[in-house]
Amino acid sequence: MNSDAHYCCSAGRMREGRHDFMARAGDEILVIKDVPALICDTCGEVEYTLDVSREIDAIMKEFFAGRLLAKPLAAGEIVFKPRW
Repeated sequence: MNSDAHYCCSAGRMREGRHDFMARAGDEILVIKDVPALICDTCGEVEYTLDVSREIDAIMKEFFAGRLLAKPLAAGEIVFKPRW
């Protein structure tokens, strides 16, 4: 990761950290834990470097092709329906 922090929103600064990446393809969901990321200390915006993004893409390709075994994850799904 590049240690040069840069600004995000009006008051936020991007800092190095770790983030759980989640992707959905059809009915399958993949969570990649502890991914290196730049995270805004104010709004929570997450950015990945090009190298990290490429690695995420490679992991997703392997997983959705059935060549990568993942730990089962309990999850629930609810469709958003506004009450107003």
